[in-house]
Amino acid sequence: MFITTILKYTRKKSTFLRTNIILNKNLDKLNKILAVSIGGLGDTVLFSPVLKALRKAHPKAHIELLVANRLAYEAYSNSKEISHVTFVNFNHSSSLLKAACIFTLILKSRLNGKFDRGFFATGLNPKLGKLMKAIGIVNDFTCAPVVPRWPTDFECNLELCNRVDGTIGHQDAFIPETEVSESEAINILNRHNLSLKDENLLAVYPSTELLHRPRWELSKLIKAIKLIKNDGYNGKTVVIGSKTEGEEWKAIDKENIVDANLAGKLSILGSASLQSKCSLTIGNEGGLMHVAGAVGSPLVAIMANAPLSYRPPGKNVKVIHSKHTCCNGFYPNRPKGCKKSKCTEDITVEKVVYASKEILNEKLLKINPLNPT
Repeated sequence: MFITTILKYTRKKSTFLRTNIILNKNLDKLNKILAVSIGGLGDTVLFSPVLKALRKAHPKAHIELLVANRLAYEAYSNSKEISHVTFVNFNHSSSLLKAACIFTLILKSRLNGKFDRGFFATGLNPKLGKLMKAIGIVNDFTCAPVVPRWPTDFECNLELCNRVDGTIGHQDAFIPETEVSESEAINILNRHNLSLKDENLLAVYPSTELLHRPRWELSKLIKAIKLIKNDGYNGKTVVIGSKTEGEEWKAIDKENIVDANLAGKLSILGSASLQSKCSLTIGNEGGLMHVAGAVGSPLVAIMANAPLSYRPPGKNVKVIHSKHTCCNGFYPNRPKGCKKSKCTEDITVEKVVYASKEILNEKLLKINPLNPT
């Protein structure tokens, strides 16, 4: 029970972290740094400017990133900002297995030397940092502040950046893009008679229906894409995401509205490379929503019950949010017995289409006049 309590890292209403954001004067002496982001892929994307700040401030230091999400591990393993990425599964249901994860870190720190300091993403329970310090994994630790001190998770992490290197800003969210990932995107498109260079691409991200995260209905998403095409969009549309999401889309898209269903056929970095070339990404709240913002894809983000504080990075982002606070602001707690969410019903097809056409008109100037109904 103790380990479970210590490792619980869901967002908390408390602003306890305010007392833990002042750095020591010895930051110029850091040789071994642990960066911690043990949420989902989106959490690590929002934390990514901290990685740039740490590398810029400490170019010769060993910087290790600790993640608890396999997609985050896959995405950041080849980043030049990071010396090493360690994946630890803190999501075990067993307290004993959670404890084993901690003891693995202890053993590693004993063999390779303790970290000079840990840097923790916003929203993580500070007790985890205290535990790591008490058992000798880090000498000290620093947490990013939490909402509502700053309005979004991204800005909370940027405030931590400012304490490391003041030149890092909103433009520095990133996910590594490589020649290999770009080639992967090009090859998969070529197999579907599409091209990154010759087509205006629109990426659709269904995301996954989770217990705490109701998804805007795929039938509505399909209807929105159909209306955008009928209104003059002459580019190509592709679906991205996991294999399961691709199968769900295939089962419901009876008219083959999209030109290619690539969900489950691209790595996370391949998806990122594809999104970076898209004229627009439309998607439900989830990891690839944040990836789209990080790689600069214009984005319509459908966030039904997620708080606005979790909005993705990026300059050209339009968030569609429900007026119904079915979770009372305590994401990710979904009310018991909530089978059909008012928050998804509140988001109309017209809202999504209008936001999409605004972006496409700015970029392509080929869409029929906007109708703000």
